[in-house]
Amino acid sequence: YQHSTPPPPVKYMLDYTLNKFTRWLRILGIDAVLETIEEEHERTHGGDIAMFVRCKKERRTLITSSYKLLLRRECPPGAYLLDSKSNSDLLEKTLPTLLRTHGLELSPRTFLTRCVVCNGHINRVVEDEEKWCVFVDHGAPDLVGRQDMEVFRCDGCGQGYWWDDRPSSSASRVFAQATKLLKMCLRGGVGLKDERNPDAQKRKETMGAFDFVDVEKERQSGDATSKKTPQELAVIEWLTEKKLSNPFHLRSVYAAQRGDNARGDLPFTNVTKEFVGCLDYVYFEHEQFDQTCKLKVPTSFREMNPSGDGQGHLIPSDIWPSDHIAVGARLRLKQQTKADGKNEREVSKANASTERTTDTKKAKASNDLDRPEAHPDKCACGCLPKILSLHEMAVLRKKYRERKKAEAAEAAK
Repeated sequence: YQHSTPPPPVKYMLDYTLNKFTRWLRILGIDAVLETIEEEHERTHGGDIAMFVRCKKERRTLITSSYKLLLRRECPPGAYLLDSKSNSDLLEKTLPTLLRTHGLELSPRTFLTRCVVCNGHINRVVEDEEKWCVFVDHGAPDLVGRQDMEVFRCDGCGQGYWWDDRPSSSASRVFAQATKLLKMCLRGGVGLKDERNPDAQKRKETMGAFDFVDVEKERQSGDATSKKTPQELAVIEWLTEKKLSNPFHLRSVYAAQRGDNARGDLPFTNVTKEFVGCLDYVYFEHEQFDQTCKLKVPTSFREMNPSGDGQGHLIPSDIWPSDHIAVGARLRLKQQTKADGKNEREVSKANASTERTTDTKKAKASNDLDRPEAHPDKCACGCLPKILSLHEMAVLRKKYRERKKAEAAEAAK
């Protein structure tokens, strides 16, 4: 499968209890929005959950510390659960796992470009008058007039930032925190953009102000747990591949009878107000199996709603009792044409001998070319007994009721 467009950048939405974790993500230059205290109060007092709406509208991934939120029907898919009661060390170890799970690659040159207060973008202040306003607004008028001072301001909340070399300054502390998070992510196996680029200058540009960090040394100093790729991340790593493949020659049961190798996807197997699409598939290896029949499924809304009722095509309904349309097929394992220690002629003789020993009823059925060969409920060929669909069972029940009704009316006469 070839991706038609590159995946969008990952954006996060975190609940109010994960304030510290949100600040870490913003320090790393990642778009992370925090639930407001008003939204948290409304959520915990039985009101609407604004986080769900924002995740769907802004296409954000939810990170929460509430297990009950994950059980809500409206919870967006892909939500990530964290333990807010964990200490800082455990949260720090969780950060690399989260980034690797979502396939994020860090770009150190973009660190400290998002406001830790509101998630806005931090821009450089050039005009002296604007610099003066930043210093005055933040209670530092003594810095006015310093020409060598680099000043920045958030385009969202207006928070001002400037660099200070003193170790006790907030700028030095946040830079040290960013360095710590970077080293921790490197030890945890998080990738860097352009890390494999043969151009050394390009790699240095990607590191930005953090080019003093020895990437290889930090990679090697990671503990055994961080170096080892968890098995549960294997699927996520597959999804980051641009093209996926498998060693099987698979064919859809809904394309096999047309004699092609098309995917044969149905137009839909799930029909609701918010979604219409195919979610259910049945594939088989046609070199190993023969398809004898398949379950008939509707391919248009007209078939879903023969009476023409308003929104009668939505499921579940009285005709289609499940929220998914049942798909299925009956497959028969192909018999081998060769056997160990026998040539093809011996195999043919053995097959002919086997056919002569079949019972009369089975032979008679096999002579009828218009019907498939009848099989008992439990036979040795591996086929499945006929299993009625819910719709077929409903039709039989309806016919049974009509027959009983007709017999009762006939008896009344």
